[in-house]
Amino acid sequence: MQCPRCHVEAKEMFQQGVMIDFCPSCKGLWMDGGEINYFAQDPGLVAEKLKAPLIAEHGSELECPRCQKPMREGGLIESSLKIDHCPSCNGLWFDSGELAALDKITGKRKVPNAERMAQGAKRSATIAAGAAGAKLMSLPSLGLRSVMVLSLLYGLVFVFFVAMVEVMQMPMLLAFLFVALFAALQFLISPWVMDTTLRWFQTMHWVSPMDLPKSLNDFLSSQAGAHEIPIPRIGIIEDGNPNAFTYGLSPGTARIVFTRGLLEILSEDELNAVAGHELGHALHWDMAIMTAAMLAPELLYMVYRVGMRIARSRGRRSKNDPRGYFFLVAAVAFILYIISEYIVLFLSRTREYYADRFSGEATGNPNALVRGLVKVAYGLARNQQYAGASQEERPIATAGASTVQALGIFNPTAARALASVTLAGGGENFSEINLMNAMQWDLWNPWAGWYELNSTHPLPAKRIQALGNLASAMGQKPLVCFDLKKPESYWDEFFVDILVYLMPLILPLALAAVVLGDGIMAGRFPPSGFGLLLFGLGLGFLIRVLFSYRGGNYPAYKVSGLLKNVKVSGVRPVPATMSGTIIGKGIPGLIWSEDLVLRDETGFIFLDYRQPLRLIELFFGLFRTQGIIGKKVTVKGWYRRAPMPYFEMRELLVDGKNYHCYVYAVKLILSIVLTVAGVLMALAALGV
Repeated sequence: MQCPRCHVEAKEMFQQGVMIDFCPSCKGLWMDGGEINYFAQDPGLVAEKLKAPLIAEHGSELECPRCQKPMREGGLIESSLKIDHCPSCNGLWFDSGELAALDKITGKRKVPNAERMAQGAKRSATIAAGAAGAKLMSLPSLGLRSVMVLSLLYGLVFVFFVAMVEVMQMPMLLAFLFVALFAALQFLISPWVMDTTLRWFQTMHWVSPMDLPKSLNDFLSSQAGAHEIPIPRIGIIEDGNPNAFTYGLSPGTARIVFTRGLLEILSEDELNAVAGHELGHALHWDMAIMTAAMLAPELLYMVYRVGMRIARSRGRRSKNDPRGYFFLVAAVAFILYIISEYIVLFLSRTREYYADRFSGEATGNPNALVRGLVKVAYGLARNQQYAGASQEERPIATAGASTVQALGIFNPTAARALASVTLAGGGENFSEINLMNAMQWDLWNPWAGWYELNSTHPLPAKRIQALGNLASAMGQKPLVCFDLKKPESYWDEFFVDILVYLMPLILPLALAAVVLGDGIMAGRFPPSGFGLLLFGLGLGFLIRVLFSYRGGNYPAYKVSGLLKNVKVSGVRPVPATMSGTIIGKGIPGLIWSEDLVLRDETGFIFLDYRQPLRLIELFFGLFRTQGIIGKKVTVKGWYRRAPMPYFEMRELLVDGKNYHCYVYAVKLILSIVLTVAGVLMALAALGV
């Protein structure tokens, strides 16, 4: 962003946990719409003042640096606090001398200090100047890590089967034979299974490399020749959702599949970079390695399901009935299945870094892959559906299908998060500023690490950083240079979030240990025990509801202002009011999708419509959402991130009509009822 006063490049600096724009030349400060709320002692008062004309308001000589529209100048709160205000995007400009007057609205909160920010800007410039020519970051040995992970996975499976056949008094040789035969069979048939599945169920058809764009055909031909392998077999899926993946037993039998959407939205260099990423997977034998790795958890999960089914089977049991052993077998298999899943995810993330690096080196343009990832993320965000299933309902996928998900160009959940912040206004233009905002949450908030732990792909910010490091080592300027120093630790908020989330479990256990402990140890359960446990459960839920649905003021924000908050999580929201245009449903094409997508002039965000009953959500999706698309709305609720940025609605105002969501009210009432019921039960048991 350029300074509206002196037109030099502004620097993004952190204050109060959010990124604001500071001009190191004139020492002026820009706040996007809503950012003043992070500093204001009374955000509601500031919001009301900004709705009315400023004190002695007149036309400003400055243009808004965000939307290039004329701004207005005048006093905020009182005449001594002069500001320049953009009525279009609600951005605020403070000249250097005006920063000192900010304490009129900040109260005891820390006021941004111009001199301190100027020193920080100089440090950032020094870091950025030295970015080109940086030393290439080393990656762990791919071969060694793969061997270690596979040995660990199959060691778990083998030890489990040895123990099982020993308990069941079966020949031990069966353990080895079963694992070996199962692995070999799955490995050999997985490409054929994928070929058949993709043709029958996903409209894939094979094409000649000559049918591809000329630059892509030339790139694949040159790389195949350089690595002495045949040109991979190319499949096209006729779907607008842009993605690409590879599979096959070896580099010589590799298939690379592109969707039609990918071919349409990427430029030539971006398409080559994505193809290079997939070719890297093939040349590193990733399909074979990941197929072998994923067999271990799938096998353990299958044993768990079969064991539970036998253990729960009906019928009269004799003293030596072996069904009693199957419950223990199933429980151990499930624990090992969970452990093996995390091991496989760890290996998958490692191989993604190698595929990215191969692409950057093969194309000589790491930045092209960054741009391609951003565009692919946008497409995936528009088409990715919500999905969720309990462990008991989880389907046992074929190893080949699971591997393709791991070897896709992007993780869909992460894609939705990246898409919301990288394409300002919902268009196709790359926004470095918004991408920096996405990266700071990925790199600094501990919650991001938890989500990455459960993902097949590294966090988007980490992939972009690694590609930026490669660009620097190649003497190029990284597309995004994330040179910001972490301003503070966010672990304290993370641990508070965890504590609050677990409060419905912690309080009953604490009461049981402190109040009921003596009675339980003596072998009796006190009469007031059930009431106290119910009280603890209700109070725990009440604390979590009040923390997760904090309210009071719902100050006005822009999308960009919300996305800059690093401390937000699924448990810790930002109460806010937003205005913009509804551009579509949360799940495009799904007629009963109740969620919406809101866009303002700074970006777009998903609106989560929740009701206590799914039937209400279904009704809203079928009969209300279509009439709202394309209209200007105002929403009040809570901004969250988990890891996708989204906005949980409390109220939706459109065409003068209010739609209310009652999840918060119902949760609050139920938690109060549980708490009061627990107290009454305990008092009744005590005879009070």
